[in-house]
Amino acid sequence: MLSELRLLDSYSTSDLPVFNTFSAETGIAITSHLYSTSEEAYRFLTTTDQAYDVIIVSDTLVHRLRREQRLAVLNHAQLPNLVHLDPMFAKSNGDPDYRFCVPYRWSVLGFGYRQSATGRAINNWDDVFDPAYPDRIGVPDEARLSMGMALIKSGFSPNSSDPAAIAAARNWWLSVAHQINRFTTSNEQELLQRDELDIVVARSGDILQIARDDADIRFTIPEEGSILITDSLCVPANAVHQSIAEQLINFVLTPEHSAALANMSRYGTPNQAALPLIDAELRASLNQYIAQEQAGLLFHLTDVDPAVLELYRAAWTEVQP
Repeated sequence: MLSELRLLDSYSTSDLPVFNTFSAETGIAITSHLYSTSEEAYRFLTTTDQAYDVIIVSDTLVHRLRREQRLAVLNHAQLPNLVHLDPMFAKSNGDPDYRFCVPYRWSVLGFGYRQSATGRAINNWDDVFDPAYPDRIGVPDEARLSMGMALIKSGFSPNSSDPAAIAAARNWWLSVAHQINRFTTSNEQELLQRDELDIVVARSGDILQIARDDADIRFTIPEEGSILITDSLCVPANAVHQSIAEQLINFVLTPEHSAALANMSRYGTPNQAALPLIDAELRASLNQYIAQEQAGLLFHLTDVDPAVLELYRAAWTEVQP
């Protein structure tokens, strides 16, 4: 009998209580391996000697893994709770029939900041990089995310394949790089909480988590627009225990469990049936973000040609010291 399911997840502990409930009900332990960036996750998936059964990865890595045929086709007979999902998220990842992955949680990239340090609201990129502001700013060390934000700031699509647009985004980063204190790797939340940084570019859920207990911490979405990130549950093509992996995915899609995950993590849930079970404060924030998406201010990252991806990476490498 299977006693362990191997899970690859981003650096988060907010989903552990629900996973622990699954283990208690099934007798199957979940061993989590954590990654800090999508590039690190890709390395784990392609170099580890032991296969993972379930992975939680975001949009751009989902696209890459599908293109490289590294994902298993899901057995929908094992996933009756798919009926609860909002179709908006199926469209965003290019997999409208959920053949390969199931939307798990979503967030918006924005500004987390300590208002006592900034002395004012931070609403746009000019606020972040005010020349008078000290260098206590952190930005994610992920080329697609950070270059995507700069492309939006510069008036382009975050999925642009135009070398001139990518160069313009790089040049904007270079113009403000002297004010960046740190290039972060999924630790923005901790750096802000510990007062090591005053402004971080981070996912909404990560900042809303710590804002629950610290009223000085705020989160805003750039007025110029931003990126909506969807994390998905997928089964690698080389998974040993696909059927049990699908059992876990269906368990997570139970409305009560999806709501519990959202309430703990402060991330959005793509589970429509879970929305009435989410606390009112979080639901209000999520409704605000959805309204911004509908107004065309939030963008989904899509797959780009490998040659274009190399342009993003090369540009981002120039920005880093």
